[in-house]
Amino acid sequence: MKWILIATPLILLQGHQLMAQSQYGETLYYEDALRFSQHPNTGSARISGLGGTQNALGGDISNIHGNPAGLGFFQKSEFSFTAAYTDWNAHTQFLNQPTDHHTTNFSLPNLGAIFSRAKAPLEVGDWRGGAFGISINRQSSYNHQYGYVANSPNEGSVLNFYADLFEAVGVEGAIPTEALYFDAFLINPSNNGYNISPNATGQLVINESVENEGNMTQVSFSYGGNFKNKFFLGASLGINTLTSRSTKTYEETFSNSSGSNPNLFSSLQQNLFLDGSGINLGLGVIYKPLDELNLGLNFKSPSWIRVNDEYDADIIADFNPPYQDPVEGTIPDSNVETDVFVGSYTLRTPMKIGAGLTYFFEKKGFITADANYLDYSTAHLRSNSFNPSQDNADIDASYGKTINYSVGGELRHKIFRLRAGYAYYGDPFRDSSNLDRSSTQITGGLGVKLSGFSLDFGLVSNNFNSKQFALNDPSPNPAITENQLISGMVTLGFSF
Repeated sequence: MKWILIATPLILLQGHQLMAQSQYGETLYYEDALRFSQHPNTGSARISGLGGTQNALGGDISNIHGNPAGLGFFQKSEFSFTAAYTDWNAHTQFLNQPTDHHTTNFSLPNLGAIFSRAKAPLEVGDWRGGAFGISINRQSSYNHQYGYVANSPNEGSVLNFYADLFEAVGVEGAIPTEALYFDAFLINPSNNGYNISPNATGQLVINESVENEGNMTQVSFSYGGNFKNKFFLGASLGINTLTSRSTKTYEETFSNSSGSNPNLFSSLQQNLFLDGSGINLGLGVIYKPLDELNLGLNFKSPSWIRVNDEYDADIIADFNPPYQDPVEGTIPDSNVETDVFVGSYTLRTPMKIGAGLTYFFEKKGFITADANYLDYSTAHLRSNSFNPSQDNADIDASYGKTINYSVGGELRHKIFRLRAGYAYYGDPFRDSSNLDRSSTQITGGLGVKLSGFSLDFGLVSNNFNSKQFALNDPSPNPAITENQLISGMVTLGFSF
């Protein structure tokens, strides 16, 4: 049986560490370190309408997971929840051929309660009380899909790529996912080395797609206090949970001139599932040198996240006419898969240091601005399942420092509120010469504020670029995807 030829490398390659590699040695751990470290400013529809700006703005449910010092502004207890709808459009160009994907998602990204113990205006004492808050906040959503299609790609078939690889290292030197191409009779041994399937003739069409789902959620416990109505201090404890499922499918079709009954069809599917939990701490302060001015500082510690992952891959192939193998005989189709590989690691994400200011125009409204500093190269991996030294070296070499900016404003007229904002998230990669992967957000919102009830609506347009390398050619022609996310959210708040 042909599978016997790759049984030894499957045992010797230590399973998961190598299975977590892409075809070019760029590890999924390296990618996860960035993915689980990036979080847009999230929270209530009010804060979202202000561009996510909240370092120096108190009195919002988002202070629970944002700047906890803002809880000291609450004079009443409050409960609120937020519902959101997101429309994600991904437009990909590969070899001048466009492909579009569209994903929608409904969620409840924020739910929280604040219990205020503020002193009444006539009560004596410099310490004016404070408020305790608890919330559940969706920090990141991974629900989207993207990919590309190309006719007669310049790179040729992935079969040529792996035939050359097997010539260099042998099947025994390939990782298990690569060895599937041999086990599925798509690449076969010959007297001269390795040959691709004789059915791999005609017009070639490749199709690669990625479907992701999952999210990172944080449960936060926070307290903020008020000293002389001048200093507002706060601290928070965050408990993270994450789930992520990714399915990557790479297909090749070789067709004859008529386009019917393809000579050869192959489809490689890779499945990766991750789940984990972690913890972080936060400290914040807001100072009012003037009644009209707030100055804020906000510190978020790294999150220490324990991640468990599970990986498997399978490949199917259809041959027309059937392939004639000298040992197995007639092969009309094949279907082979790897074992399921499991592992775990600990990720330390970057810390975040933020500053902000808010200026109030009496009761007519305010403007507010934030700046947040992160160094993504400080992310770090540890594991007893594999040696993460190369991953950590890749993190240090590839990622860099960013300063994220945001600005927002609110106009007030009686019970009505009108909001607008802008946010810029810097490119986390050191080298941005080939593609700028920064993100920009344009936001707006409306609100109604009554004595015991508030209703807010926020709208966010988020735009950024990403790239994906073809499976058999990692450098000359990446697929470039233009992403646009339109999110609308509604927050209901009740005072008690």
